[in-house]
Amino acid sequence: MPEDPPPPEAFFGKHAADYRVNPSHAHGSDLAILLERLKPSRHERLLDVGTGTGHTALALAPLVKEVVGVDVTEEMLQEARGLARERGITNVVFESGNAEELRYGPDTFDLVTTRRAAHHFSFPELFAREARRVLRPGGRLGVVDMCPPPGGEDLLNRLERLRDPTHRRALTDGEWRDVLTRNGFEVASLDIQQEHLPLEAWLRPVALGGVEEQAVRQALAGATAAERAALEVREVAGKVEGFVKRRVILIAHPSGLRAQPAG
Repeated sequence: MPEDPPPPEAFFGKHAADYRVNPSHAHGSDLAILLERLKPSRHERLLDVGTGTGHTALALAPLVKEVVGVDVTEEMLQEARGLARERGITNVVFESGNAEELRYGPDTFDLVTTRRAAHHFSFPELFAREARRVLRPGGRLGVVDMCPPPGGEDLLNRLERLRDPTHRRALTDGEWRDVLTRNGFEVASLDIQQEHLPLEAWLRPVALGGVEEQAVRQALAGATAAERAALEVREVAGKVEGFVKRRVILIAHPSGLRAQPAG
């Protein structure tokens, strides 16, 4: 049996400062699409799960009444608090919290978001159930995460674990639909975003030239032609230059029934 991956803190505690200044996390076009589809309003209270250094929470804060950002990595939360102070944003708080065991009561939030974090969740089903529990009637859930293309699921997840050993698994868009439907949601919109990334940008915050890059290149060299085609791997002079990153941007509403505990 393979060993369980290390907890996310093992990677993000070391790279927290890098994520604070990462332009893709701060200003990626997936964030703009999320805000457009979510349609936040000034009277609403929002929970951002896996908030990291707070980029999503801080982008939403001016559009809502209050934001709570939760994350398991204290170093990331410290960076988020620093960004909030720098920008003078006072309606957001950042707290330690686990996506699969939220410490908030039922019907507490109008909006729940998670962006570029769910592939680190051990049990996405539990996250979905918890999101449904804390959402008020008429609330919305917004999910953004990497999303493997058909035929590239195994390769993408293998590459991500070689770059970041705390990676669990990126779900396909079909799997996200199933998870949310089983746990009391109706999917209102689903967008797929595709972006070609040079290998250096994909590896970030891991630097080029290290053992991670070497392992990734070896895995790509050993992949099947179909897997490489699914990820649209590009080569220059026989050397991998980059490949396509695919993300799902999904909005869901609570359905009439809550998910029931298993057993």
